[in-house]
Amino acid sequence: MIRLKIKKEFGEGAIFTAFNYIWWFLLGNFYFWLMNIPYIFVGLVMSRSGETQINLILILSLIPIGPALTALLSIMGKLIREGDINVTKDFFKAYKANFFEALFFWTVGIAILLSIKIDIMIISRNSRLLHFLDIVVIIACFICLSLALYIFPIISRFYLKKTDIVKLSVEYFIKKIHVCIISFIGIYVLIKISNGILGCIMVLFSTSIISYGIMYLEKGILKEIEEKLPKTDKIIS
Repeated sequence: MIRLKIKKEFGEGAIFTAFNYIWWFLLGNFYFWLMNIPYIFVGLVMSRSGETQINLILILSLIPIGPALTALLSIMGKLIREGDINVTKDFFKAYKANFFEALFFWTVGIAILLSIKIDIMIISRNSRLLHFLDIVVIIACFICLSLALYIFPIISRFYLKKTDIVKLSVEYFIKKIHVCIISFIGIYVLIKISNGILGCIMVLFSTSIISYGIMYLEKGILKEIEEKLPKTDKIIS
C-alpha cells in the first residue's frame, strides 16, 4: 500500500510538472511572437506575393526580435535555475530590463550579417575574381552567429558594460566552442522537424525549446561569470 501511494504521488507530480513545462514553453513562445508581429506581418505579405529579396521593411521588422529573444532566454534561464517561473511577469520584466542592450547588439548583428550577405552577392557575381574571399565571408558569418549565442544569454542574466559583454563572449566562444556547435546542431534539427509532420506543433514551442536548450548548455558558463563578478555588479533575477 505504501509503495502504491508513493508511486501515485510521484506520478501526479511528474504529470503536473510536465504540464507546467508545456504551458511555460507555449506561453513563452506566444509572448515572443507577440512582440514580433511586424516580422510575422511582413513575412506573410512577402510569402503571399512571392517576394524573396531582402528589403528595408524586412530588415526593420527583424529588429524587435532581439529584445524579445533576450527576454525569452532570461525566463528560460530562471526556469533552469529555480524550476518555476511566472511567464507573463518574468517575460515582460526581462523585456524591459534588457531592452536597450539587446536592441543594440541585435541591430549591430543585423548590420554585420547584412554586410556579409552583400559580400556574398558580390562574390557570386564575380566568382572568378573574388573566389578566395568566399571562405573568409563564411567564417565571418559563423563567428558572428556564434558570438550571438554567448552575447544574448549574458545580457539576459547580467548588467555589464558592452565591452565586457563582448570580451566574455569571445573568451567563452574560444573556451566553450562546443556549446555553439551543439546549439547549431539542435537548431538545425528543430528546423528540420518543423518542416515535417510535427511542423504545426513545433511552431508553438520551437523558440522556447531552443532558448531553453541554449540556457541549459550555458548554465555552467553563466554560473562561472557570476562567481567572477564583483558583488557591486548587478545580476538580473
